[in-house]
Amino acid sequence: MQDIYISGTGIWTPPHKISNDELVESFNEYVRLFNDEHADQINAGAIKALEPSSSEFIVKASGIQNRYVVEKDSLLDPKLMKPQIEARSDDALSLCAEVSVMAANEALENAGLNAKDIDAVIVSTANLQRAYPAIAIEVQNELGIEGYAYDMMVGCSSTTFGISNAYSDIAAGKASKILVINPEITSAHNNYKNRDSHFIFGDVCTATVVEKDSQSKNKFKIINAKLKTHFSNNIRNMIRDIKFISKG
Repeated sequence: MQDIYISGTGIWTPPHKISNDELVESFNEYVRLFNDEHADQINAGAIKALEPSSSEFIVKASGIQNRYVVEKDSLLDPKLMKPQIEARSDDALSLCAEVSVMAANEALENAGLNAKDIDAVIVSTANLQRAYPAIAIEVQNELGIEGYAYDMMVGCSSTTFGISNAYSDIAAGKASKILVINPEITSAHNNYKNRDSHFIFGDVCTATVVEKDSQSKNKFKIINAKLKTHFSNNIRNMIRDIKFISKG
């Protein structure tokens, strides 16, 4: 079997940085407003008062000091607590595809390749913007890549699973050069009213070129690939904002 390499990488980082102090100031004001509004219910024991947070708590729990996001002002508004990301028309390039293209172009340059050299695109993410049409095919179309493309979702392991799939596709002879792209616009899904998890995620997009018999000066040989998953129920992706209605 041919040697298979990671031959180039790229990254896109959004322009807005949020420090722990900024996040805590916003969250604690939300807590104050909530507790004031529900004071009678809290005093009656019907609901629990929300607890404030602190930068020290965030660092101790996660080690995180800052995070980057695509939209900051609305996210930090105690009366909104979610980013207001402008909607785009169906004819416009989606946000996920746009940041994917930027990261992909950097990865291609790093690998010394052009888009026409690529045989396939895998977009692997924990926060897919839509189910269909595939973001990967949108990126493929934007870059003018022949071959095939598909999306996959594997939570926090999306990057490693995407690279593993690329490795397997190349080993099976389906392609020789594959772009693996991981756009994570997590701020659109985060629950910023949850003290225990609102500080963990930011926005980013990474891209990796995986290819056989690479001539890149930046290459790293993939020795092998083994996958394993383990279920965790500690963090759910905005599940409490969805109402399921049963009929019958």
